[in-house]
Amino acid sequence: MAIHYLPSPSIVSFAQILFSAVAVLIIKAVGYPVDWFEWEKMKAYAIYIVIFVAAIYTNMKALALSNVETVIVFRACTPIAVSIIEYFFMDRELPSLRSSISLSVVAIGALFYCLSDSQLALHGLSSYTWVIIYFVLITVEMTYGKKLTSSVKMESVWGPVLYCNFLSILPMFLLAYFQGDFENFSPLMAQIPTSGMIVLIFSCVAGTLIGYTGWLCRGMVSATSFTLVGVVNKFLTVLLNVLAWEKHSTPFGIFAVCLCLSAGFFYQQAPRRDLTRKEILPTHAHLIPAADINSKETTGLLQTGQSSSFHASSTQLVGHRRPNVYKVQ
Repeated sequence: MAIHYLPSPSIVSFAQILFSAVAVLIIKAVGYPVDWFEWEKMKAYAIYIVIFVAAIYTNMKALALSNVETVIVFRACTPIAVSIIEYFFMDRELPSLRSSISLSVVAIGALFYCLSDSQLALHGLSSYTWVIIYFVLITVEMTYGKKLTSSVKMESVWGPVLYCNFLSILPMFLLAYFQGDFENFSPLMAQIPTSGMIVLIFSCVAGTLIGYTGWLCRGMVSATSFTLVGVVNKFLTVLLNVLAWEKHSTPFGIFAVCLCLSAGFFYQQAPRRDLTRKEILPTHAHLIPAADINSKETTGLLQTGQSSSFHASSTQLVGHRRPNVYKVQ
């Protein structure tokens, strides 16, 4: 709706980012705990900002050379890619059969929805290039964002919100400037009615709250779950637009959207492999040779709530040495 009144996505994004940064600074000024800037944290978040802004730019290029339906289909496939990255690099199990079917049906439902209203459009090699780069950047953004929540210690959820929005101000301004969006900025602002300004301000407030809840959610669930939430939310928005506005869609298109929403509901988050090992090892502690009890790897993996039973088993093992033939999987 904000873009309807101010038809410049980069300027609208810049306004929302600037508003969010100022809002969080005001929140800190009134005494609410917000993490202040630290160089090491800024370096970590700067990488995220580069990926974030690059994803916005490639999204614009992909939309210019293809169409929105094509981008939606590629976006709906990102949870599958994120789950693979989590398995290889973030020590998480692969999705179960039920969850794999859920992710696949979401992607297939997105394809059905796009084909129901218009054909996928990819014009030339460059269109493939930009939409694939966008797909890769979104996948990396989701996994790296999750990594930040565990590797960079923040005292408040408002900390990531401040870092991301404040560090995005300059890159987003430059992106809008070099896109030429500021050339007609004054005439565009003069033409916005009062209702349009209210909508723009509301979008800025909503963007700030979405930033907070987004980082809160990102810290509570896996990267795949968070990515899937974003995809399902997009299709929920599509459904609400169909029901509330004069945007007509075919019955098959509405069915495809409902299929995506239903499939997302059946997804179950894959467990972390390190937590699975922690649950298994104490149960089999009596199988660990006494010589290996004090090793760093064993000590780290056995730091669970069942430490007392482990100590009992280890004491018994020290008194009765067993051959080093047991191997914990």
